[in-house]
Amino acid sequence: MLTIYKNSDERLIQKSVIRPNHLLLLIDPNMDEINQMTRHFQLPAKFFTDALDQDERPRLERDEHGYLIVLNLPIKNPKAGEKHEPPYITQPLGIIHTDSNLILVSRQHHPLIEQLINGECGDFQTEMKTRITLLLFKAVAKAYDDHLGYINDAAAALQQKLRASYQNRELFSLIELSKSLVFFSTSLSALAILYRQMMQGRTFKIQESDRKLLDTILVDIEQSAEVAEMRRESLSNLMDAYAAIVHNNLNTVLKALTAIAIVMIIPTMIGSIFSMNVALPNEDDPTTTIIVATIMAGLSLLLILFFYFKRYLRLH
Repeated sequence: MLTIYKNSDERLIQKSVIRPNHLLLLIDPNMDEINQMTRHFQLPAKFFTDALDQDERPRLERDEHGYLIVLNLPIKNPKAGEKHEPPYITQPLGIIHTDSNLILVSRQHHPLIEQLINGECGDFQTEMKTRITLLLFKAVAKAYDDHLGYINDAAAALQQKLRASYQNRELFSLIELSKSLVFFSTSLSALAILYRQMMQGRTFKIQESDRKLLDTILVDIEQSAEVAEMRRESLSNLMDAYAAIVHNNLNTVLKALTAIAIVMIIPTMIGSIFSMNVALPNEDDPTTTIIVATIMAGLSLLLILFFYFKRYLRLH
């Protein structure tokens, strides 16, 4: 879907015809819309198809009539909750600079795009292609910082559940969070490389004031990349530790069950002997039952004490 924006009285209004200095927003475009854009701006179709590729990494590509900047935006995974699906993934956003217009291309709507259109990322005029691009860069850095916070909170909640858990569900949840951090770490590293290339100014021409803003954004991205990598390693160590704890907890339960089974074997064996249709010594003597019961209870008590002091009957 193609939406055309133009400034009017300090707000954006939608237009129906593409004119110079309009901001164009392409959300999940069909081939007719892509062909319309390629004919109008004389751009290669791959500029648009690459921006719609879910696996596209951050990069900068130059063409005779414009250039493409691909960013990765953090989003909540629509398939979160399904088996082996991480809660957060990244989504590509294409920023296409032409001589007359700025085009944003995305497979689906993203809150960050809505924030830009609503003016929440900062004030701009639709002809300010570089400023809009830098505002998006800044918003992307903040979005990663926010999502890293969400992951940290989710990991802390899972850690509390794991303290009393004998199951693998929480461990699988940690693995899925770790997958999200891998997505973030990879994208942030690629974004840092992209921003460094743009800082050199050979392809992306920026003013000195904009260069300072880009330098600040680069620092934020590098810090987020370090945080993502640190938390990924922390989650990996946490999973190893809790996997060992869960294994130890299961061993403790199995030891307790084994001890209980052994304790129950003694009265079961003696009772089985006296229930056979075979003549036994003093079987008619009433005191025999009392003596046998006392022996069973005594042996069982001795075994219980033995296993207790050996810590087989303790779950903590």
